[in-house]
Amino acid sequence: MCALPSNDSSSSRPSTTTSPFKSKVRSKIQYAKSYAQRFTLSNNDHTKIQYTFAIAIVVMLLIIHILSISDGNDISSTNQGVIGLRFSYYNNNNNQNNQKDNNNKLEIKTNQFTHSKINSPYEQIWINSPLPHWAKKTHAFRKIESTIPPSQRICYVHVGKAGGSSVGCSLGFSLHCNNHTQLPLEGRMPQRATRMFHADTYDCHDDSAYFLFIVRNPVERVKSAFLYDRPKSEKELKRTTLPEDYRRRKEYYLDCPSFGVMERMVQDGLAKGGGASDVCKRRAVTALRGERQFGCHMYFNYQFHLEGIPKEAEVLVIRNEHLVRDWNSAEHTVGGPKEIIPPELANTTIKVMNKSDKDARDKELSRESTRLVCRELCNEIVNYKKILKRALNLNYGEVERSVEELRETCGKYADYEEGDCRVPMPDIGEKLINTRGYEDLVMEGSYHINKDKLENTMHPKRMDNEEEAEALMDDDSYTLPYSV
Repeated sequence: MCALPSNDSSSSRPSTTTSPFKSKVRSKIQYAKSYAQRFTLSNNDHTKIQYTFAIAIVVMLLIIHILSISDGNDISSTNQGVIGLRFSYYNNNNNQNNQKDNNNKLEIKTNQFTHSKINSPYEQIWINSPLPHWAKKTHAFRKIESTIPPSQRICYVHVGKAGGSSVGCSLGFSLHCNNHTQLPLEGRMPQRATRMFHADTYDCHDDSAYFLFIVRNPVERVKSAFLYDRPKSEKELKRTTLPEDYRRRKEYYLDCPSFGVMERMVQDGLAKGGGASDVCKRRAVTALRGERQFGCHMYFNYQFHLEGIPKEAEVLVIRNEHLVRDWNSAEHTVGGPKEIIPPELANTTIKVMNKSDKDARDKELSRESTRLVCRELCNEIVNYKKILKRALNLNYGEVERSVEELRETCGKYADYEEGDCRVPMPDIGEKLINTRGYEDLVMEGSYHINKDKLENTMHPKRMDNEEEAEALMDDDSYTLPYSV
């Protein structure tokens, strides 16, 4: 789900100069002619009547077909509200400043029609890519979705390895949920959380009323992400991943021999005088900062999800460490009862969706190694606090409680604000375009990175429901620390 398609330049795509509708119209004409023959009279004296009648049938069917196309797929600039044929644009000169003066150099690439009965923002952004099953609500909620107005929609922002699978299942998303043990909860949030934003799958309406984040102590989250992406073996990695994902994870975990255990990765890759090669040291730093993708969840971090939502969005937050308290306050914020989950039922209401056969000791860190990780996560900590401070359902004391908990882990770095870190806040504009995507802007760089998603009728199907959902599991034996 997080792996981007291969950059193989041999991938083919249809020519941008051909119109998909011309062939359809021609086939309709041929069909109309054959259909009209059924009405042909057998009397040779009525040849003219036969011919006129047949032509009338052809013209009538052709007009009906053209009207149906224009009704559902009006692409004029005066009818932007119509959802139908999708377009992607990119500038051949990579010169956005001169875009207005170079309109003749913009190529228009037509998309296929949406794959979902209910309009999917993800499918409007990425051509020929049906929304993954795990990102959809369960069947019981799909009929409800069409009744939720934009003023009530909630986008669930599932930041990876923050315990979001348990919350997502409780909201009614498919994910890897065991529907026999974890049913969606009662209340307004499960009904109104109709769409999800997770890693490179942005399927939310920008005008949603709220964006509901699930967050967790940044150090604990990155430890979980490290273990999650670590392969069991090269054979297993090659068998279960796409070529590009195989290459990335191999470069980090296998080509840097000590990076299979997080403590050794930190000491060899981050500590002064560490034994890793210069190449591996650079990989250790850029992976933690989210600057280069080796795995999924370290790359798609807090900054990515925060800057991926609209700037003026209303934010709700569920902290993993205070899950039930925050669920109740978020539910109350959207108009539900104050205590929909009673404290005494905290550990039985939201089940832990958790399965692992990896050794959790391989992610543990010494005090010194934790300090080094905090140093490299400085900007990530800043963004974590930005999310907390934007939460409508958290008061000052609750935000400060989470910062105090972070001080116990990271010391002074918990109090750093933007500009205090040893490196500036990364500019992730291109990263967002290439992976989050925007319906009205798919740049040339995005096209090359995502060419298997863009206009490729041979785009391979995503993994089936069970296999792809399995990839979302919190497979680090981490138990959610429920707190009220």
